[in-house]
Amino acid sequence: MPKKEKNQNMQPSHIPFLRESAPERAVACACGIKLDISRQRLTGEDLDELIGFAEKKDLLGAHARMCAGETVNAAEGRAALHTSLRAFSAAAPKYDEVVAERNRLFAFTKAVREGRWRGCRGDRITDVINIGIGGSEMGPHAVWQALRTANPDLKLHFLASVDGVLLERILSVCKPRSTLVIVSSKSFTTRETQVNAAAVDQWLLEGGVVGGDRARHMVVVSSNTAAADAMCLPPENQFRIWDWVGGRFSVWSAIGLPVMLALGTEAFTEFLMGANEMDRHSLETPVGQNLPALLALLEYWNANRLGITSHCMLPYDERLRTLVPWLQQLEMESLGKTTGADGKHVEGFTGLQVWGHNGNEGQHSFYQWLRDGTGRTSIDLLWSEMPGHRYAEHYRVLLANARAQAEALVMRGPGNPFFNAVSTIVLDAVTPRRLGALMAMYEHKTTMLGHILGLNPFDQPGVELGKRLSRRAEGGADLQAILAEVALQ
Repeated sequence: MPKKEKNQNMQPSHIPFLRESAPERAVACACGIKLDISRQRLTGEDLDELIGFAEKKDLLGAHARMCAGETVNAAEGRAALHTSLRAFSAAAPKYDEVVAERNRLFAFTKAVREGRWRGCRGDRITDVINIGIGGSEMGPHAVWQALRTANPDLKLHFLASVDGVLLERILSVCKPRSTLVIVSSKSFTTRETQVNAAAVDQWLLEGGVVGGDRARHMVVVSSNTAAADAMCLPPENQFRIWDWVGGRFSVWSAIGLPVMLALGTEAFTEFLMGANEMDRHSLETPVGQNLPALLALLEYWNANRLGITSHCMLPYDERLRTLVPWLQQLEMESLGKTTGADGKHVEGFTGLQVWGHNGNEGQHSFYQWLRDGTGRTSIDLLWSEMPGHRYAEHYRVLLANARAQAEALVMRGPGNPFFNAVSTIVLDAVTPRRLGALMAMYEHKTTMLGHILGLNPFDQPGVELGKRLSRRAEGGADLQAILAEVALQ
C-alpha cells in the first residue's frame, strides 16, 4: 500500500511531476482517447508502487469478476452487470434477455422516427418528455447534450426536478397530441417522478388525450413489473430494466430510450460499441496502460497520499458540458461513504468532491481560486481534436486556451502547500462511439475505486434516508423527532 505523509497538511517541498522522472510513461491511449498524466504529482517509482498496490489488491481480477456476474452489491445481494447492456458476445451474462429487450426498444424507436407510431389523432411525434431524476435523467441528458444536432427532428425535454417552473417551461413548448412521454424510474416509487408524471398526465387530459388514447403518448421504463398498470397503460407500453443494473450505470439500457428516439438506433448502437470497446480494454490491458485503472489509482494517490479533497472536470467542448453533473452523481453517490462493504469504518478519504464547469467559461469564474487559492485539487481537462462546428478561429482559440490552462493550473512555486494535479483527456472526435468509451471509462474508474477502498459503489444508503425523511415531511411530521429516532438506530 502506498505510504502516506506523516502530516498531509505539512508544507511540501517540491512535489515532482511524472514528466520529470518518467515522461515515457505519461501517456496512455485506447478507444480514440489519449490520457496524459504527465502533470500528475508522482514519480516513476511512485507509479510502480501504485501498480504493485493494484496487483496486490487484485484490481483487474475483481473487475473481471464483476463483469462476469459475481455478486458485488452485497447490500442488496445483486450483481452489477451494466457491461452486459453493451455486450456484443453471446458469452456475456444475461445476453439473450438484454438483446431481446434492446430489439423491442429499437423496433419502437424506428416506428416513432419513421412516423408509423403517431399520436392518438394521427399527429407525428415531434417532442419527447423524459420524466425521471438521478440515474434516470443524468446519463441520457449528458448523451443528448453531446450528440444532438442544431435542429433535431425530435426535441427532447428532461423533466427531473419537482419544480413547477421547469414543468411550465417544458409544457409551454410542447403540444399534447404530438408529444411522447417517457416515465423512467427503476423502482417506480420515486416521489419526484410520480408527481411530475401526474402533472403531465393531467396536461395530456386537458389536451384531449384521454382513456385508451394515452397509450399512444406515454410509455414507462422500470424494473417494477407493475409500473405500466400503475399508469393505466397496457403491458406492451413498458420497457424493462433489471435489478442488476444500478441507476447511475443505466444509460445503456431502456433508460437510454429518449436518446435512442432522438438520435436513432444506429447512433445508439455506436454508443454501445464504444462502451464495449472500453470494457474490453479495461479487462485486457495491464494496469500501467489501462485508462480507468490509472485514473482510479491516481485518485486514490491524490486523496490519500497528497491530501487532495476535490476533483474538478473541465471540458473544453460545449458538447461535453453535461458530463460534469453526470460524473458528479456517478462518483459521489457511489463513493461518498465512510462504511465499507464489510460494515467497518473506512480509513482515509473515500470519495472526492466532484465539481466543474465548461472550461473556457470557468477561466472567467473560478480559475483564480484553482490557480492561487488555498486548496488542493485534482483536475481532468478534456477536449476534442475535431471541432463540432465549421468556425476555425473559434476552435483555434478554444484549443489554445485548453492547452495553456493545462500548464497554468500546475504552475505554483516550490514549497507552496496548495497545488493542483492535472490530467488531460483528449478525444480524437466527439462521436457516439467515443462518447460511449469515455463514459464507460469513468464508470470503470468509479467501480475500481470502490474495490480499492473496500466500498460497495452500487448502493446509496444516505440517499434513501433523505427520501424517507422527505415523505414524512410531506405528511407534516416533526423532522427533529425523526432524526432523533434515526440517531438511536
